[in-house]
Amino acid sequence: MHSTDTQHRPRAAPLALNKPEREPKPLGFTALRQWLRHRHPMILLDRIVDHEPGKFLEALLSISGNLDCIAGHFPERAIYPGSHLIQAFAQAGIILYQMSTSMLAEDELTLVGSVESRFLQVVVPGDQVLLRLQVSRLAGGLFIYTGKAMVGNRRVAAFRASLIRAKVSELGSPLW
Repeated sequence: MHSTDTQHRPRAAPLALNKPEREPKPLGFTALRQWLRHRHPMILLDRIVDHEPGKFLEALLSISGNLDCIAGHFPERAIYPGSHLIQAFAQAGIILYQMSTSMLAEDELTLVGSVESRFLQVVVPGDQVLLRLQVSRLAGGLFIYTGKAMVGNRRVAAFRASLIRAKVSELGSPLW
């Protein structure tokens, strides 16, 4: 046999045609509720589109003109409040934090350490906002993450935040 014989050459792997490297891992509304202590009307996320613990999470938020926050913000030109986008980003971060570590124990809660936000365009009724979060740092009890809010191919906001988990008993005498 000659050295140019194809029998001894490794075969090239077949090309994957439009196949994602991995299948998305979605969570519906009922499943995502298990990761949050929030309840109606404070759960702002509708669905987790995809996630990978310790790396990223993508969540969907659908904006309806029937939302109470839209009625007064503003009656003449409905705009989804930026504070609600921050809250949705925090909720998605809480889910990613727990998925990357462990679920909160009954006597634990998450506290937001800081939030930096930048709003680039308004969000209005009919928009579907895709929140894309990435883990920046996870060390000890500190969780730092960044993200952006997209409507279609438009970036409407950017965020950076930190979370910690704390035992309720360590926060002093509860007022509730």
